[in-house]
Amino acid sequence: MVFKRLFCVFLLAFLAENLYSQNVTPAISDPVQLAQAEQKKQEVFKQLFKDPTNLSLLFEYANLSILVGDLEGAIGVFEQMLIYDSELPRIRLELGVLYFRLGAYALANNYLKSVKEYDPPPEVVAKVDGFLDAIVNAEKSIQWQQNLGMGFKHTTNGNSGINADFIEIGDFLLPVDPNSKRESDRSTMLNYSLSIDQDLKHPRGDNIQYFFSYGSDTLDTFTQFNIQSNVLSVRRNFNLDENYFSFFNLEDPVFAPNINLLRVVLNREEILRSGRISLDYSGILDNGSSMLFSYYRDEKIFKTGAQKNGRINGMSYGQSYVIPGSQALIGYKLILENYRANAGYEFYENYGVEFSYSKPLRENWQFSSKYSYQDKSHDEDYPLFGARHDEMESLRMNMMRPFGSCWSLNLGAVHSSSDSSINIYKRASTNLTAQVNYQCFK
Repeated sequence: MVFKRLFCVFLLAFLAENLYSQNVTPAISDPVQLAQAEQKKQEVFKQLFKDPTNLSLLFEYANLSILVGDLEGAIGVFEQMLIYDSELPRIRLELGVLYFRLGAYALANNYLKSVKEYDPPPEVVAKVDGFLDAIVNAEKSIQWQQNLGMGFKHTTNGNSGINADFIEIGDFLLPVDPNSKRESDRSTMLNYSLSIDQDLKHPRGDNIQYFFSYGSDTLDTFTQFNIQSNVLSVRRNFNLDENYFSFFNLEDPVFAPNINLLRVVLNREEILRSGRISLDYSGILDNGSSMLFSYYRDEKIFKTGAQKNGRINGMSYGQSYVIPGSQALIGYKLILENYRANAGYEFYENYGVEFSYSKPLRENWQFSSKYSYQDKSHDEDYPLFGARHDEMESLRMNMMRPFGSCWSLNLGAVHSSSDSSINIYKRASTNLTAQVNYQCFK
């Protein structure tokens, strides 16, 4: 009887401490339903004061904890129940699944294997074996994933036409030929990517990430603007001790040098090669937001204009925040760049800012958006055209929905515009895309 009372006191104290905690994304994306689940969780907690060993109430409390993203709270309830009664195979199964979701594979493996000691039915055995196989795969030092996407795009500027009526050369105004103004077109998109994650088995959890992608955009009418691109990148993540750089005062700091190689082909002719090296430092700030500071150096080689060849030195700083309750993510990034090319009039300074917002919606849809603004001033006048100053804006919106474990649908809209002091560099375009992705390659 004394043990039972001590157990009840300890359990209720644990529940009270974790009543409002959250350690994974809630299973409920609707803010109203999430608030209702939180309220129901509190009501069940109050009932447990009157009947703290009621298994039905404990199960209900644990399930509500899972719904609102408090897996650790559910684990605490289930583990205390096992202390009171160690022969509960259903609880062992639940604990195995929860620890698996948190990435604690050793504990998940122990609980899942213990379920088989109680002669469970075949469907439970199959579920346990599925999770045990998943643990084996998750603990491999090399994890890889492929993604294949196919889709269509409608663009209002398929010919990369000029968004101006006149071109000024010296003191003369020349009318823009109607054929040089923007015209709409449709295109077919094909994208493939391969992501590889190598676990270095380091005590800090360091890893290396490799990424390769190929993309093509084939226009129906203006085929001279067909584009293909290749990207190859390698990123080394060093998980540092907290306060390694004390002036940031971060939790879970990560230092990540990486290299990114880019190749662009226009109508089967290579036009650009780029090699970028960056040093990233990221972590969690005291207010719970995530921070990323980056310094980078980008070498560009243009095959059709040697005067543009040069080097970008830049840095950026950004933060992102999760809005409690709605699970919306908001963020910003500040950018400062300096470009030095072979020709002085191609030199420029670029100041930029980005704002992003994403949020889970109903029916498993995920909405994301990004607005960016750049202000680019060239150091010297362009031959014939004079001083050049560009202001560029873009707004991207995307809706993504998974179908099963292998398929997803992406719907996107992008509006971009460039307002330049030299009219031949004025551009504007709106693109609408629909793409289906498949990622279950063996």
